[in-house]
Amino acid sequence: MSTVSSPNLSEVGHLVPARHRPSMAWVKRLAALVEDGVPTDVAVALRDPRIPPREWSTVLAREFALTLNWAARRVLAAAGHARTGRPRWPGLAPVLSLLPRHGHAVHLIRRALPFALCGLPTGVAGHPEQTNQLRELAAVLTDLLDLSTPLHVFSRPPHEAVAEMAPAELVVVTGRPESVDAVRSATTATVVGATGSCVLLVGSEPGRLARVGTVLGQLDQPGSCTRFGGWWEIAIPDGTLWRRNGATRETTAVLAETHPSAVYRLDDGVEPTDLSGYTCLPCDDNATLGTLVGFGRDPWYRWPGDFLC
Repeated sequence: MSTVSSPNLSEVGHLVPARHRPSMAWVKRLAALVEDGVPTDVAVALRDPRIPPREWSTVLAREFALTLNWAARRVLAAAGHARTGRPRWPGLAPVLSLLPRHGHAVHLIRRALPFALCGLPTGVAGHPEQTNQLRELAAVLTDLLDLSTPLHVFSRPPHEAVAEMAPAELVVVTGRPESVDAVRSATTATVVGATGSCVLLVGSEPGRLARVGTVLGQLDQPGSCTRFGGWWEIAIPDGTLWRRNGATRETTAVLAETHPSAVYRLDDGVEPTDLSGYTCLPCDDNATLGTLVGFGRDPWYRWPGDFLC
């Protein structure tokens, strides 16, 4: 396959300048959560109702472990000990994160918490009928990490919060492409979006692809950015053509048509790779991913990928 290791997928700072970094106190808090586990009552308060309780502790542990890894890399980058990406925003003003209808805790951790950990005032807004739920989740995360600047959930409708954003500020949208377009038309702030519609599975062995595809289909969450969009066989060694149901298509055409949140690559690798601006994540026969760094990377609306901002 033509995907190659990309230095961009091992660097932080693609959105927020490296001078903004988590304090060592917050890094230590994250490390304690990873080592000791999230307190049971906190895990219960944060649980995504779509995920069974027996699985949620694993999901939450993964999210905080990846956040710790991101925080440590930002500390190293701020000290000049690691390379950083080129930031797309000067980092001089507050951030507003607009969240989708589902997966609130995970989206808060990935698309709002990093900015708060960097010391930036961070606001959150979502569907108006879910404001109280978002406020409760944000309060739990704020208390858990003892954030000096709490995650602030707007009581006003999202469009009103967007309209008040200034040119120097940042809006992060998780949702559909048309949602990002609407936000961009309503504000002069910098706007980035994570708008992927599904995940794809690729590999070179149709039998394995079919088996793992069945597992992914069983895990499917309708309406989610992790909805399973099907599998494709790599048709030629350089990976520029994919095959499915006897039809061969150019890889770039499939990506443009499906606009995935990520492409899962069926192999034994451990590192994310680049594929025409999207992220390829290694996936094993149990549909377990080697990493989630770079998930949600969006070449259309410029979200750099989770745990890379």
